[in-house]
Amino acid sequence: MFHVWEQKIEIEGKGDSKAAAFQQALSAMKKKLAQEIPDVLLQIEPQNVEVLSAKEARYTERFLGLFFARVRTRYEIRVRIHIKIRAVKLDEIAFEQQTESLSPPQRILHLR
Repeated sequence: MFHVWEQKIEIEGKGDSKAAAFQQALSAMKKKLAQEIPDVLLQIEPQNVEVLSAKEARYTERFLGLFFARVRTRYEIRVRIHIKIRAVKLDEIAFEQQTESLSPPQRILHLR
């Protein structure tokens, strides 16, 4: 029922700061794992992080194309994370089925 395994996952994140880009990548990791794994995830524990690419893009932004020029910075990071996953296998849980048959007046009174 309880299962532990290791996996590698590649994700990327973008943000206005280095920390925001990395944080966005980590939250994308959780979303990606939740989509791929049908089981209930109890713990996702990063074991190792490899930075595959890290880019910093600078561009000049102007109001109405002429005024108030300012330099903006955008960060992109692509990482490979080795993770240990602990999950509960839902396939291995035996649920017992209960069926309830109520008469129409009972159904109205119980609002079931």
